[in-house]
Amino acid sequence: MAEEKIYKIIIARPALIRYQQNVLPFIYENFSFERAVEVNENILAKANTLNKKPNRGRKEKYLEKYEEGFRFILHQETKHFEIKIIYYINEKEGKVYITEFFPTKMNPNRIKRA
Repeated sequence: MAEEKIYKIIIARPALIRYQQNVLPFIYENFSFERAVEVNENILAKANTLNKKPNRGRKEKYLEKYEEGFRFILHQETKHFEIKIIYYINEKEGKVYITEFFPTKMNPNRIKRA
């Protein structure tokens, strides 16, 4: 049996900044402190699952025009709070680049490439 490839996860700086400035404040405003800490950890843990089988994510239709082949996985914390974790895979480097943490309630035209 072939050994499973493990990818390195890289969160692009713009994605990290947007996460810290947009997503985290929303989480801390809408959940108790303890629950907000848990939600934050759950989102980052979900992102880290991309180190194995990153091709499982669906293609991101709003970024189809770019050659990187953007994909996303969905993290659903509650019925009303979902985050798209948008990324692309660089097979040659063995890395997954996360370019956006996007709340699904936001206008999809605001999705950033990185």
